[in-house]
Amino acid sequence: MIRQLRIPALLTAAVLMTGCGMMKTSNEMVAGDYKSTPNWSECAVKGGMAVGVPTALSNLAAGGAAMVAGAMVSGLHCAIADQTPKTVLFDFGTHDLDMNDRMMLDAVVERMGKSKRIELTGYTCNIGPDQVNQDLSENRALAVKAYLMQKGIEESRIAAWGKGKRNPVASNDEEETRMMNRRVEMKIFR
Repeated sequence: MIRQLRIPALLTAAVLMTGCGMMKTSNEMVAGDYKSTPNWSECAVKGGMAVGVPTALSNLAAGGAAMVAGAMVSGLHCAIADQTPKTVLFDFGTHDLDMNDRMMLDAVVERMGKSKRIELTGYTCNIGPDQVNQDLSENRALAVKAYLMQKGIEESRIAAWGKGKRNPVASNDEEETRMMNRRVEMKIFR
């Protein structure tokens, strides 16, 4: 019995150590959609298969248990790995980064490593004249760019622009939802 449990335990540990490495990823992290990090459910299926199928060859019951354990461990690892931030939110009429924004951007700097590129797109809510919103959206993207450069990301790896009040992600009818439109979206590329 102990020998039968060693194989699932070793395979589960292997999945935990490799995490989502067995998953194929794309070259892009898109705001609102984790394309560069695998979907946790896909990863759970792969982890369950990687752990459960070899174990099932020796013992069907242990293989099923190993499949569940592998799915849980691998899926949890990927769910945690999917936490790279993709949006910075701003207060009305400002382009200032607060301490929480800076901490979040530090995680982005880590994610970018030494070669990845990033695109920053600034937006505003619908309050105010078009040109003021356009300028503010550009200043928001430039504030994020300046912080990333301060943290060592080369300017040549950062593209930044503003789109004013275009492309809202939430309703502009109420303050609670309008504040979601005051943002800079980040896309990281290989």
